[in-house]
Parts: sequence; structure tokens; C-alpha cells
Amino acid sequence: GGNAEKLFDKATKEVIKDQEECGIDILTDGEVRRENYIHYHCRHLSGIDFDSLTEKIARTGNYKCWLPTIISKIKAGDSFLVDEFLKNQSLTSKPLKITIPGPMTITDTIANSFYKSDEEMGNDFADAINVEIKRLVKVGCKYIQVDEPLFARKPENALKFGIKNLEKCFDGINDSAVEKITHICCGYPDK
Repeated sequence: GGNAEKLFDKATKEVIKDQEECGIDILTDGEVRRENYIHYHCRHLSGIDFDSLTEKIARTGNYKCWLPTIISKIKAGDSFLVDEFLKNQSLTSKPLKITIPGPMTITDTIANSFYKSDEEMGNDFADAINVEIKRLVKVGCKYIQVDEPLFARKPENALKFGIKNLEKCFDGINDSAVEKITHICCGYPDK
């Protein structure tokens, strides 16, 4: 409720202030509202059931977890990053970057009982992400980062369809003032 919102606002202000004091040029909101980096985004898409979870082996067999399940076609829902961006951007005169998990990374962190292939699933995630990115560009967000750490763990899939789906996330974004950023870390070697 309202009390949680006050805590999120307070934490976001502190995170932004810390970055300003450190002299960082392009800030983030610290992602304090996200209970989970990937599932936070999934809650705002249609086609995903958060009530009936599916057990899945994750991180190349290192642990078991219960994950939300795709039960129908993935589609963009109501805008959710725009209000967040505008609210957080109002806290600083420096530009604010928005980070979004990429299609291949999302497909690895969710259970699927609808799609026949990760490629098809990633394609629909890319379409949904593209809708939200267009909404962000429309309200003046200039720094948009799509994270695909899975490229490092599954290079064959990255080459086969991951890069194509990543490009699709930014489809139609032709404003030269918008920085299209991709983050690919090399992961955690012992995970």
C-alpha cells in the first residue's frame, strides 16, 4: 500500500543522491521497486500466470526453483516503466537510464507451458518489450538498456535467434538522441 510506496520513494531518492554525489553521469533508480529483476517485468505482461508456479531446474542444473508459468501468448500490458521513469527523472537533473531484461534472459527465468520453442517465445517477449521501449522514448527517456546476460551462457541460442530478438526490442526507435544499450555480463563462473 501507501507505506510501501513511501519506502520505495525514500530509497529511490537516496540511491539517486548517492550516484549524483559520486559524480555518475547517467543514473539509475537502483531498481528498488523490483522484487525480482525479471519477474517484475513479467507481472506487467499478459500470458503469464503467477498463481500456479512450475518447478524448473535453473542455472545449468545448479538449483531448483518455482517459477511463474506462461499459459498463453505474451503481449504487452499497461505501461509500467513510463510512470516510474517520469517520477524518478523528476528527482534529478541528470539523465536517468532504464534497464529491461532481454527476451532470451526472460525465457530462461520463467516456466513455459504454451510455446513450442524458445525462439518463438523470445520473439513475443521482444515485441512486448518493444512496446514499452516506444512508450519510454515517447516521454523523453534517452538511455534504454536491455540486459542479455544469457548470451554469455547460451552463445548458440544468442547467435541463432537471440541477437535478432534483441534488435527487435529496439525496432522503430530511430531517434538519434536515444542511446540503445545492451548489457552482457560474463555471468558468475561458479553458478
